[in-house]
Amino acid sequence: MEKQIPKQAVKYLLCPLAGMPQTITALLRDVTVEELDARPFADRFTLREAIAHLADWEGVWLGRIQKIATEESPFLPGYDEGQWAIDHDYAHSNFEEQMAKIVSGREAMVNFLLGLEMPAWQRLGNHGELGPVSLFELAVVITGHDGYHVQQILDYRGLKGAGGH
Repeated sequence: MEKQIPKQAVKYLLCPLAGMPQTITALLRDVTVEELDARPFADRFTLREAIAHLADWEGVWLGRIQKIATEESPFLPGYDEGQWAIDHDYAHSNFEEQMAKIVSGREAMVNFLLGLEMPAWQRLGNHGELGPVSLFELAVVITGHDGYHVQQILDYRGLKGAGGH
């Protein structure tokens, strides 16, 4: 018998998912153009690029969630993030437009997730890199991805966080 995901776990997971846009908005409220385009770590996105990356992924995350919720074991392809950064010209993206895309995309995702019944959280997709992944596990991955980039913002802005990158 498969273990059921506790409703409280879903509730706790939805909080950081819903709060991510407000978190990064607060952390970047007074960001300068120079800060957006600085590259303190050669192998990582600038803040402008990270925001464009997050904005692009909102649509990917929602699409994957919807596929898992509505299809039987759908395939979820991986993407070359570095190539997307080039193809979508993250370095020259409009910061305000990308932030708006994050806010609207995350609102759509959370609203979709709020409408799911508990059994949907256990439905599986077949991720091209991770293998079988439940909708709940994908939401955990999204939360971790968000946290990685929140930590990046903290690092770049010289704020204290958990450390590590």
